[in-house]
Amino acid sequence: MTEPQSTPGVFASRRRKPSRAPLLLFLILAAAVVGGLYLLSRAKLAFSNGLAGPVRLSLPHEPPLTLAPGESVRVPLPWGRNVIATWALVRPLSADGKPMGEDVRESVLLEGRWTTISRRARARSNAGDFFAPLITNASDEPLRVTVNAGLEGSLDCGCAVRPGARRTFVGYYRLFENSTVQGAARGQRSALFRNLGSQVLAADGTVGLRFDSADLRAP
Repeated sequence: MTEPQSTPGVFASRRRKPSRAPLLLFLILAAAVVGGLYLLSRAKLAFSNGLAGPVRLSLPHEPPLTLAPGESVRVPLPWGRNVIATWALVRPLSADGKPMGEDVRESVLLEGRWTTISRRARARSNAGDFFAPLITNASDEPLRVTVNAGLEGSLDCGCAVRPGARRTFVGYYRLFENSTVQGAARGQRSALFRNLGSQVLAADGTVGLRFDSADLRAP
C-alpha cells in the first residue's frame, strides 16, 4: 500500500505580518502631545467682571458671554491675530422695563501673542469713571432717585425705590468730584448727598446711601 505523499509547502506555517498597533499608538500619543501643546500655547483672554452688575463680553466669531459680578472666564483667541473684545454692562430695568443708569462699555484691542491676556470690567477705565449708588430707603415713602442732580448730565433713574428697600442697585452713573444723589418723595420733599467723588472707594464703584424720613425736607 502506498503512503499518501504530502504536497510540499501546503501545510507550511505562514509568516505573521508585523502588527500596526505600536505605530497607531505612537501616532495617537503624538497627536495628543501636539494638541496639548496647541492648547497650552494658544493665546487666551482671561476676563473678569469687576462691576456690581452683570456684563456681556463679545468677541468676533464667538457667541456673547454674560458674566455675573465677580465671575471670570478664559476664552481662546485666534493664532497670531489681533482682535477687539467689547464688554458692556447689562443695565438693570425699572418697573416699566426701561434700562436704568448710563450705558457703560469698553472695547479693548487684544494683540496676537502666545500668552494669556488679562482684562477686567472696571468702574474706572478708558471709557470714563462711573459709580453705582446703592440706595437704602429707610423712609415711609417711595423715593425717586436722581444722580448728579443740579449738575450737567443729571440723570433720573426712572424708578421708585420702595420703603424698606436695602442697597438697591439702580445702575452706574458718571462720577465727578462733586457728584450728587438725590432722593425725592411726594410733596417735593427730598434729601441730597453731595460731593461723592472722594467717597466712592470700593473697587466696583459702589457706594451705600441711606435715606431716612427725617432727611426729607421741603425746598
